Amino acid sequence: MTSLLRSRYTAAAALALTGAVTLTACNSTDTSARPAAEAPANASAPAQITTVSGATVSVPGDKPTALFFFSVGCGECNGGAKSLQGAAETLGSAASFVLVDMNPGESAHTITGFQSDTGTQTIPAVIDTGATLTTRYSVAALSTLLVIDPSGKVSYRATDPSADQITAALRKAGAA
Repeated sequence: MTSLLRSRYTAAAALALTGAVTLTACNSTDTSARPAAEAPANASAPAQITTVSGATVSVPGDKPTALFFFSVGCGECNGGAKSLQGAAETLGSAASFVLVDMNPGESAHTITGFQSDTGTQTIPAVIDTGATLTTRYSVAALSTLLVIDPSGKVSYRATDPSADQITAALRKAGAA
């Protein structure tokens, strides 16, 4: 009985957190870039994350990386994902791009549906089930985009930036 209650409490807490993040972030219209906060000291050690297709991605990698934090239920996240795709088309292999689902309850199937809807099938997607990237880079809102340079430093942080803004930030971080 105790494990059942603990399971229900954990599920309720996760659902409440996801709902709070969705409600506070999806209504945001702030598209301005803010100075990037310092990443935690251990942020330069690469995190090995597994994509919904089973591949492994390292963050940071050997080139600048754009991370877009989303949830399928976030309407504004569609535009941000499309902007990420636009930057990926412009820069090609000069930078890395990753979609990071902040809702651990969403399935790989749901994520691939989101990718199909937003035209981002070529961008690796991960479900941040352990909040590894969310915690490492102090992301509190959906539709947040970060640019991480190869040393692990967050060089750009914005909510719903355009493809041109993402491209410029990646170039500034070293993408050729």
